Amino acid sequence: MKVSEADIYTITGYDFDWKIVGRRLVGDQKVRDIDCEGTSERDKRDKMLLDWIKTKSCDATYQALVMVLRAIENNATANLVEELERKRRSQGNNLGVFEVKLNVYCASS
Repeated sequence: MKVSEADIYTITGYDFDWKIVGRRLVGDQKVRDIDCEGTSERDKRDKMLLDWIKTKSCDATYQALVMVLRAIENNATANLVEELERKRRSQGNNLGVFEVKLNVYCASS
């Protein structure tokens, strides 16, 4: 399931090292660019995750984020992201038709 922009604010409130996660999701250069902007750590996490879902839309899934968090041994945050994904699935995913179209586009790319 794709991470929604609506959930980014929730996820940025979780405890994780945005630089380590960001290097795995968006690359070193993007992390350096974001870090130079001089905003708060939460804002940097937010910008990094938004960039990830915009540039890697087909791969920007809750499970991909969980895998990165588990790889850096941040299991507590990985569990929170998994719980958020379960909540979204149980709500029937508010993205509806848009996500289906995005999945079709990603599969055909």
